[in-house]
Amino acid sequence: MNIIRGLTRLGVVMGRFLTRTKIGRTIVFLSLPLAILTVALWKPEHVPPIFDAQVHYNLESWDPVSVKAILNTANEVNVPWLLVGSLPNEGTWRLYDGDPERVIPMLVPYRTREQRETWFADPKMQAYMEDEIRDRSYRGIGEFFLFDGQVDTPVVRRMVELAQQHNLVLHARSDASAIRQLFALGPKLRIIWAHGGMFTPPETIGEMLDRYSRLWVDISHRGDVAPGGTLDPEWREIMLRHPDRFLLGSGTYNAHYWYQFRYYFERYRDWLKTLPPEVAEDIAFRNGLELFGLKYQDPGKN
Repeated sequence: MNIIRGLTRLGVVMGRFLTRTKIGRTIVFLSLPLAILTVALWKPEHVPPIFDAQVHYNLESWDPVSVKAILNTANEVNVPWLLVGSLPNEGTWRLYDGDPERVIPMLVPYRTREQRETWFADPKMQAYMEDEIRDRSYRGIGEFFLFDGQVDTPVVRRMVELAQQHNLVLHARSDASAIRQLFALGPKLRIIWAHGGMFTPPETIGEMLDRYSRLWVDISHRGDVAPGGTLDPEWREIMLRHPDRFLLGSGTYNAHYWYQFRYYFERYRDWLKTLPPEVAEDIAFRNGLELFGLKYQDPGKN
């Protein structure tokens, strides 16, 4: 009985150490359970790559989570591409400098989290975007917050002009109305709908994909896609109807999400393997590569 009590007490202590201390959380972040290495899509020996379309390396993550740890972990879980937008934008370039081949830099069109509620009406943000795009090689603009009634401003119109002029992809955390308004300003825009609007019903997402051929949906943090690990039938139907328009992501808003980084992809692979192989590969990585004009050589086909 004393041995059982001792083991129980040890388990509690270890649990607190791993979840409540910086060192413990770092161990969890860097550790890779052997089981994850064997996760497959449709072949036991095959762990396909994933294009992570929802990465942030924000200021509060710089100290607890290093660039080296992020890139090493992404490599271990076979995530060769990271679409990154950060507050401040310096976070994106820290990751980019660590691995320019892996990181796809996106411009967040404001400097601070507080400005995300007002940037679309702030004339200073127009000059900020122009300067950043002139000085650095961004591939897109976002993730940015923009909702119904906030689109028709000089700042947003200028953002649309810059996106079209420089062939930049927009990554919008928006509702369906704002997405429609953006396409009204620039019908030839390419837009990633961040988190699929977060709470937008799948029926509406399907209708938007039917209407806009240049819209992609990032489904990070959408718990309704595969509740309990099983792909929802309504989402499945939309994915089969538009297999070329879905993207996956980790959504690393802060250090807490970085500590969960590897598990997001384990869960994605669990339900991806229930889709036809070609659809699963499209959603896992080919859609992201196509959107950003990137090449991939399957090492198994060399």
